[in-house]
Amino acid sequence: MEKSFAGNSSLDLLSERYPELIFLLNFSSPCEVLPEEEFIPEFKTVEVFYIYGIGGASAYPSLKKWVLEEKTRRVVFLEDALSAIERFLSSTYSEQILQDSQMFLSYLEEPYEKKLEEIVSSYPVEHVFIQATNSYRKRPQFEQLCLQLLRITTVVHANTTEILKSHHMLANLMRNISRWPHSFLANRFQGQFVNIPAIICGAGPSLLDAIGPLKNLHDRALILAGGSAITALSNQGVTPHLNIAADPNFEEFERLKTASAYETPLIYATRVHPDIWNTCNGQMGYLVSDTGGTCEKHFEHLLGIDHQAVGPDLGMEALSVTTLSLAFAVEMGCNPIVFVGVDLSYTGMQRYAEKVVSHSVIDPKTLEENTQAAEKLLRRKNIKDELVYTTVKWVMESECIASFAKKHKNCRFINATNGLGFKDIENSSLEEVSADWKPIDLHAAIHQKMQLYQLDPHFSKAIASEKKKLHASVLRLQEMTLRMLKITHEAQEVSAPTAKMILLEFDFQEELALNALFPFLDSTLDCLLDPCEKRKRGDKEMLRYFLEKYNSWKEILEYVVEQNLIG
Repeated sequence: MEKSFAGNSSLDLLSERYPELIFLLNFSSPCEVLPEEEFIPEFKTVEVFYIYGIGGASAYPSLKKWVLEEKTRRVVFLEDALSAIERFLSSTYSEQILQDSQMFLSYLEEPYEKKLEEIVSSYPVEHVFIQATNSYRKRPQFEQLCLQLLRITTVVHANTTEILKSHHMLANLMRNISRWPHSFLANRFQGQFVNIPAIICGAGPSLLDAIGPLKNLHDRALILAGGSAITALSNQGVTPHLNIAADPNFEEFERLKTASAYETPLIYATRVHPDIWNTCNGQMGYLVSDTGGTCEKHFEHLLGIDHQAVGPDLGMEALSVTTLSLAFAVEMGCNPIVFVGVDLSYTGMQRYAEKVVSHSVIDPKTLEENTQAAEKLLRRKNIKDELVYTTVKWVMESECIASFAKKHKNCRFINATNGLGFKDIENSSLEEVSADWKPIDLHAAIHQKMQLYQLDPHFSKAIASEKKKLHASVLRLQEMTLRMLKITHEAQEVSAPTAKMILLEFDFQEELALNALFPFLDSTLDCLLDPCEKRKRGDKEMLRYFLEKYNSWKEILEYVVEQNLIG
């Protein structure tokens, strides 16, 4: 029997803002009385404050004070009991919350993942805080809900940042694409090292325990070092066979400039910070990895580089150079694959192995105050059943590697390091696992294949020509943006979008540079400028939206032109 909510103004507000909930409320079970709660977000850096349990609505006065301090702050109530939402409609602050543009209510149905992805996509920020009402905190699903929310936030924020900062990434991409004609194609190494052991080296504290054995295995296993591990190994007297770099940030250069593996071949992703080329003198190998976005794909298609990207089955949570190194080792046919220095925890309260950074000791109290979703401090048991500190991003990486290993049952994976470990991957010592490995001249094999798989030097001419076309297209986009802003200002006088705006918007969407360099930026700006609003915009709102969007485009395109990022 359908329930009657007549005369409830909060219900009218709920119906307007969350119409899908009205139908569900008709079939909810009787309401339970929930205790009142008080909340005060602990850290000023928090951008979105998630509260599990609508009973937290009783804290509206303090929450309102908090959101008013920053217009970008949001409070999101997560509720999985319809009866609690029904009770909320009769509570003291229901009308204020339902009318508050900085507060939102989301109903969760199990499994939570799909709904959480939808919620987080509306607020793709980095700094979040999650709390539960007293009664909900005791629920067994709360801890899992927290971890799910943090993991999804980490991935969504990373993807959104890539899109919003795509114009900054152009500085890396364009300079590195110009290096393709002078590189070998690393993807051609596919199947070239079948049943050769590979050692994937991380820069975790326990790497030091492996230095001695690694020095004795140089002619028995392919040693791969990614990012900080290049510095850690080379400064301990171990020269990897292949270095791998993918980090777009300047910190990659800062770490690598103290390394001493100058002549080691470097496998690179196009996104890597281009200053790293000042730290090495070995041969360069370009790796098709889908990490450089549509710009990378555009030039690959132009030049006929049609190799399948390395690691498509790693999943969305593969965010590190370690996972890329793993996928590359599998692609080459290496077997077994051994992990060393991949602690994924603060072993001995250290972040890195020695000689990576000057100060590696961590302070748990400081880390606990970090509100970045990826860096959220967790306590987990390591492979020795001891409690250690780890982070959300490391738990994600551990599970990502374990899942990847399950998909490749023809390969043996071994963890030969301390730390968090990997589910269903055996633990052993490097000495034990390498006891029967046979000598092989790996340097000669690598050198031969690098010469064999060089990319065409004549690519330089095609790349330069395409850059000119893209530069001209960016200038057209810039001119269209200024015209759109002028037309939109004029349209405000009649309070309605004009045909000129619609035609210009169509031309804007068809431009070469938009589709080659920024294909997802427009829709991402749309989401951020109007989060969680599914309703149809009125004419005045549409004009205001156009102004905000094209002002954003104006800033982006000015930056690209002024910095000569394509030239």
